[in-house]
Amino acid sequence: MTGTPFIIRPLQPSDDLHALTTLLHRAYAPLGAAGMNFTAVDQTVNQTRERVGRGQCFIAERDGAVVGTVTVNGAFDPIRHLWARATPWFFRADVAHLQQYAVDPTVQGAGIGAALLAACESWARDHGHRALALDTAVPATHLRQRYERAGFRTVDEVQWGGKAYRSVIMVKPLAEPAPHADDAEHHAAIVRALWASFEARDWAAARKLFNDDAQAHWFASGEHLLDADAIIRVNAIYPEGWAIDVREVTCMADGRVHSMVVVTQDGQRHIGHALWRFAHGRIAHVHETWAMAEAPPDWRTAEAIGAYRREDIA
Repeated sequence: MTGTPFIIRPLQPSDDLHALTTLLHRAYAPLGAAGMNFTAVDQTVNQTRERVGRGQCFIAERDGAVVGTVTVNGAFDPIRHLWARATPWFFRADVAHLQQYAVDPTVQGAGIGAALLAACESWARDHGHRALALDTAVPATHLRQRYERAGFRTVDEVQWGGKAYRSVIMVKPLAEPAPHADDAEHHAAIVRALWASFEARDWAAARKLFNDDAQAHWFASGEHLLDADAIIRVNAIYPEGWAIDVREVTCMADGRVHSMVVVTQDGQRHIGHALWRFAHGRIAHVHETWAMAEAPPDWRTAEAIGAYRREDIA
């Protein structure tokens, strides 16, 4: 097979996910043998299906056989993908991410990996992303060096749940100015990571996103929380049974971030608007206003007002 041309194409519904999963197992086997339990070492076909379903999967094909693959996707959702809370980089709206990147060991060195990466970069640019991110194991020095040669730089280090190794987050800028950990979009990503950490009850992860002297003001009740530990503690001891739905996280022109969430508890919905300020890449202050969802009064009707409608708030 060496020397014959290959093509890069999108995954098709007719492609065999069992064969794709087997390819991933072969490509990641040396990492597994070295004690690094990457997901792709032994993932199931259902896991493959779920992962390729997150974004765009590309296939490298040679002589009718699948010899490489990669999946690229946009920002993860702060509630549906709670696992991503370990790093704000995975919640940035302007950063795409690649995963299950693999080339069959029998054809490595033929330029297939570079072609797959180029397809991901093209997809990311076409979808308005300013950078491409990935994660890999700290002990996988050869992979980290390969990504560095391709233009990636390390921006974070995390510990994913269930992994026997720590991981680095690596980012390749695709546009200027390059994203960094204290720009407006990263501040928005920090807020997304915070809501994800709250929903996961991961108080340690949430605490890391605050400056020690961060403060919170609950406007409607006139309460002030005077340091980061108090902010975390009041959330940790809040009566259980609540679930968060993140509706919006938006950068503002003055450097603040606005978020709107809906918290459901005991059959009631609470709507929270928050204005977040930052210092040194962490949360410095939050001004929150909460309201309970309630039906409008009877006098507000389409007959009385004209252009008017009600929605079901149950």
